[in-house]
Amino acid sequence: MVDASTFMPSAGMFQGVMVAIVWGTIALALIVPLALFVRNLIKYRYKAEIYKRRQDSFDGESLPESQILSGKAGYFVRRKTGKTVFRIKYGIMPWQQIELTKLPDPKYMIGNKVYYFQLNKDNLVQAKLDIDWEGTYKLGAVEDDLTYGAYLDFAEKTSVLPTSNPNIPILVGMGVMAVIIVTMVIGFYFLSQAG
Repeated sequence: MVDASTFMPSAGMFQGVMVAIVWGTIALALIVPLALFVRNLIKYRYKAEIYKRRQDSFDGESLPESQILSGKAGYFVRRKTGKTVFRIKYGIMPWQQIELTKLPDPKYMIGNKVYYFQLNKDNLVQAKLDIDWEGTYKLGAVEDDLTYGAYLDFAEKTSVLPTSNPNIPILVGMGVMAVIIVTMVIGFYFLSQAG
């Protein structure tokens, strides 16, 4: 006769599993926010300000108001396309971010801060900050934006249409290592047979 109690876990085993689950949950609750904090420190290295214009005024008589979005920004590579984008995150929620395919010109950054303003709906342009000696400042569009845009387009086209295979040096190295290993194995075989 088979006793069913031999297959059932004991109370001590059940208590051990529950303790492991509780401590695992506490460890995850501490590690995940710390990992996200460290990732944000590494990835988001820049500050960004976006001066957005509202496209319509509700009363019809007043001018459209502007909205200033401030946040952190950084360079990211999209996983699907492999294209580098400049992501500006201005809130906690995942949808509170803007991805710009046109990378900012570092020449017009002030320290680690970049400015953008809105020309049309969903059209953000990098701005440069002109400061005069009276202490006032004015935002204006970057003049040589076309040359920098052409440079980025050229760099993107060369990365999309590579002329050489990047895997060739890796494959050649692996082939050389395989030949060396096979030669060593054959040499050790003959040494073991001679002795």
